[in-house]
Amino acid sequence: MSTKDFLEKDYYKTLGVSKNAKADEIKKSYRKLARKYHPDANKGDAKAEERFKEISEAYNTLSDEKRRKEYDDARSLFGSGGFRRPGPGGAGGGFGGFDLGDLFGGTGTGTGTGAGSGRLGDLLGGMFGGGSRGTQPRPPWR
Repeated sequence: MSTKDFLEKDYYKTLGVSKNAKADEIKKSYRKLARKYHPDANKGDAKAEERFKEISEAYNTLSDEKRRKEYDDARSLFGSGGFRRPGPGGAGGGFGGFDLGDLFGGTGTGTGTGAGSGRLGDLLGGMFGGGSRGTQPRPPWR
């Protein structure tokens, strides 16, 4: 399971339980949904089969205490696309108003545009003389 999956999929919503649900509540909801969407009960229904896979994936994560904690931690830190410090933060969920998407060249909530917009490659390339051979480094005022 990748971190991207953890961020994009709401397993609690998939199973129809709250984030504070106990293990027996998660199991009960999973069993109910699994019976409803099981491929044997829905022969030839691709949508039901896909839903069954989603339900199974959610249950596999939420039923394992360690995986559930990792899932919850990942979603609480990175859930809105940028790194968020736990608790009250800046607008847009950034780290004190700073979005890591700006640093890595993403399309985060930052406002940088044009040259010097905070791309890590630009920073490192400038520090270590990046660029292809035969090109002149840009003066810092450009």
